[in-house]
Formats: sequence, structure tokens, C-alpha cells
Amino acid sequence: MPMDRFERPTWDEYFARIVEDVALRSTCFKRQIGAIVVNQDHEIVATGFNGNVRGAPHCDDIGCVKDKMGFKSGEGHEWCTAVHAEQNALIQSGKMSRGSTLYINAFPCKICARLIVNAGIKKVVISGEYTDKDGLQILAESGVEVVHVKVRK
Repeated sequence: MPMDRFERPTWDEYFARIVEDVALRSTCFKRQIGAIVVNQDHEIVATGFNGNVRGAPHCDDIGCVKDKMGFKSGEGHEWCTAVHAEQNALIQSGKMSRGSTLYINAFPCKICARLIVNAGIKKVVISGEYTDKDGLQILAESGVEVVHVKVRK
């Protein structure tokens, strides 16, 4: 007698769930962002989360520079001392990111979108939102496929 079939998550749902766990390592108390680079064989190449540069005190210890300067979400990237989750994942993956998929739980900002394009990422799967939507336009104009998924709990 066959067993009842259970519903498995799609690859996009599976990796989007993993992104949620990666984001928990973030040291930003405003937004916990996670990102992973996955190759064509469904293997995780690299992970990244947002937080201050190596060796610097983290925002969860010293407070948010952007808050102190009065910036809203999506503004003042040049003043923030943190490295974005996408940036950390791309740095770790290097050339292995070419042709891969990037999973992230927020829209990439303009800066990260340009890095995603130049890294050779072919697809971006997003499971969250962000106030700055300009990065989405950069991805679309560059031919990067963008997919939105909802993470089932």
C-alpha cells in the first residue's frame, strides 16, 4: 500500500527558509537580512548576513549610526558601517557565483543590485520586502530573473 504523499517545499521555498536562519546571525537590530548563493546543482556556495565589518563593534552593541543621523529605512547607505548580506555572500562565493541563484529575504538595494549583476548571478529569489525598490529595476534591466516566494512556516 503506497504511503500518503506529503508536500515537499520547492527548491526556492527550501532555500528561502534557510535564508531566514542565516539572517538570525545579523547584528543589525533594525533589519535581519540573510542571503545565500546556490549553484545550478542546488548546492549552497556561500551565505551572508548583514553586520559591521570584521573587527568593528557591532550595531547591537553601539547603536545604529543611521538612527543617530536621522535616516529612514532605505536611506543613508553611505553612512551605515555595515556590510549587506548580499555583499557578504558574494564576497565569499567569488567566481563561483557566476550562473548561480541568490536567495534573500529583502529587496536588494541599488548598490547590491549592481554587485549581483556584475557577479554573474542569473536569478534572485526574494522572500521579503524593503523600502528601496530601485534595485529591482536594475536587476530587471540587466536580465536577471527575479522571483518572489512566500515562506511557509
